[in-house]
Amino acid sequence: MKIALWLSAALLCLSAARALPAAAPAQPAAIDWREGDVNDAFAEARESNKPVLLYWGAKWCPPCNQMKQTIFKDPGFIAETRNFIPVHLDGDDPGAQAWGDKFGIVGYPTVIILRPDRSEITRLSGTSAAASLAQVLALTAKRTASTEELLQLASTPKQLSPDDWLVLANFDWEDDPKHFADPVKEASFLATLAAAAPTPALSRKFTLTGLAIGSNYGSVPLSPAQQRQLQAILPPILRNRAEATADRDMLSEAAAPMILSLPTARQRQRLGAELVLALDQVAADTTLFPGDRLDTVNADIILSKAAHAGKVTPAVLAKVRARVAVADRDANTPGLRQAVIPDAGDFLDQAGDYAGAQKLLEGALPTAIAPYYFMIDLAGLAEEHHDPQAAIDWARKAADAAEGPATKVQWEIMYSDFVLRLDARNKPEVEQSGEEVIQAFTQASAGYAGRTRKKLEAWHAKVEAWSKANQGQRVLLHLNASLSQACQKQATQACAIKFS
Repeated sequence: MKIALWLSAALLCLSAARALPAAAPAQPAAIDWREGDVNDAFAEARESNKPVLLYWGAKWCPPCNQMKQTIFKDPGFIAETRNFIPVHLDGDDPGAQAWGDKFGIVGYPTVIILRPDRSEITRLSGTSAAASLAQVLALTAKRTASTEELLQLASTPKQLSPDDWLVLANFDWEDDPKHFADPVKEASFLATLAAAAPTPALSRKFTLTGLAIGSNYGSVPLSPAQQRQLQAILPPILRNRAEATADRDMLSEAAAPMILSLPTARQRQRLGAELVLALDQVAADTTLFPGDRLDTVNADIILSKAAHAGKVTPAVLAKVRARVAVADRDANTPGLRQAVIPDAGDFLDQAGDYAGAQKLLEGALPTAIAPYYFMIDLAGLAEEHHDPQAAIDWARKAADAAEGPATKVQWEIMYSDFVLRLDARNKPEVEQSGEEVIQAFTQASAGYAGRTRKKLEAWHAKVEAWSKANQGQRVLLHLNASLSQACQKQATQACAIKFS
């Protein structure tokens, strides 16, 4: 009897086990990045017939650290990356700057989806919501149209499909020198998209982005036609919580300067007040990244200084300090602090609290992922507040602390720039700082390419201008000899810069 009961129970359990659905495959806990080897990633892509997800970033870069803490930790985004070959290319990796040239990359971070044949499918905007980017990944995993083909199709937008609009809505319009070297033409292209967009919200998004890019984020006054566009699209965006949240990056950075282009004080005050109210609501959303919530206060600073002879009101200063305190509290890991604290220091300084900014940045140094980034900010603060020796000292410390071959070149150039500006008569120091730039370049595995090339060319022009103003021909003679040796070591004909 006991045996029969046992067999019956065993058979029942077996039947139940067979009836259970198969367990769902475990979701990956993190993106399976291939580190640095782009050629190997494309070889794997060809073998597996998967596209490549290329992330180009830098250890010190605040937006890169934000992306690591947000999009790259989103479970939906991570799950979709299983259909790609993800490769992380740090700007200091060997050959990274040359890859940057090849793919038309300038700014950190850049995320590009590429076919196995290395043609580009799209660039992902780091300001889009993770859920939207996961949708784009799901779509582009099987998509064959290249970025060039999509942009050509978009020149007559009526031909665009819903999938095309999804890709365009999440495209990195702010950082694509490969396809949009001219911001005026890019703004015109975005206006064409806005006129044909399938929803009013997307139309407003394209219009806002185009106005910001076309006006260099408000630094170029809007034309009368652009002013009318701004007044037409901004109120509906600001009055819609979801839309304002989705567009928070552009609203925080560019809306206030563009509002100041409006012709009457009444228009500026009315729309400025609406902007501040909408961004206050964004700042109150605790589900958002600390840096996004903090950045909203930028509009308060810009509008207040414009209305009060370059100074913020006590109320705005108190608001800035309160927002910074919240960000300082919530940015409780090294990655979060690298992403958030530089802006926090800048906002304090812009609001008139130089001592608070200095204290915040100096306090971040001991645990910083890249302390040299904070040091160069401290150098900038000291220069702004008329302390040239402190500025040069901080810039020197930053260059000494910089890590990575491409980063080292960039930071030595920044130190040399400080010397050229603030100690121009000190020819021995100008020469020494120049020699250190060249020494860093000599040791740079990244070679004469990408950001390194652009930074060196800009520095070269500044040194030549300094020489003309300060009779520095002897210094240039010495630097030329060192530069010639450095270019020979880099073994590239492209390295043709020479001081005249």
